[in-house]
Amino acid sequence: MVPDEIAQCVAESLGRFVEMDALQAEASHNIAQATGSEAGCVTASVASGICISLAATMTGADLGLAEDLPDISKVSKNEVIILKGHVVNYGSNINQQIRLVGATPVEVGTVTVVEPYQLRHAITEKTCAGLWVVSHHTVQSGLIGLQTFIELCHEKGVSVIVDAASEYDLKIFINMGADVVLYSGHK
Repeated sequence: MVPDEIAQCVAESLGRFVEMDALQAEASHNIAQATGSEAGCVTASVASGICISLAATMTGADLGLAEDLPDISKVSKNEVIILKGHVVNYGSNINQQIRLVGATPVEVGTVTVVEPYQLRHAITEKTCAGLWVVSHHTVQSGLIGLQTFIELCHEKGVSVIVDAASEYDLKIFINMGADVVLYSGHK
């Protein structure tokens, strides 16, 4: 469970005013140090992290576009590449997380086979991100590997988001070149 030291810190913070921007800045710094990333952000869950990350790939720094979501009428990139064997259900279908922000999931290959040419073909000028799921629920053979997925997406200027909810290695996916990596503190 939760170590006593952390439980005590949480208990002491309850009932106190917290400046959320300062808390996020400190959390970002600590996450970046722990993971080797540029920055970090605490969210309620990996599912919410997927939504936030996809919104960012769709709108960039344009807060007006972000506020318009899920209306995508002014967004030029709204397709999300996901391997068909990665379309998992962990309480909800992962494609629902994609659709919540107005994006369209583009499933690549078949459940048991994905070849590099299929990924290249699926990426278009409307692709905002590639989503990779690391889970025992996903198909483990017959698909291209994460390194190939990252390389092919980056060749076309597409950001890669890795759902690493139940993983413990906080650096491996950043070191492989992933743009966003999502971990769960609940597991």
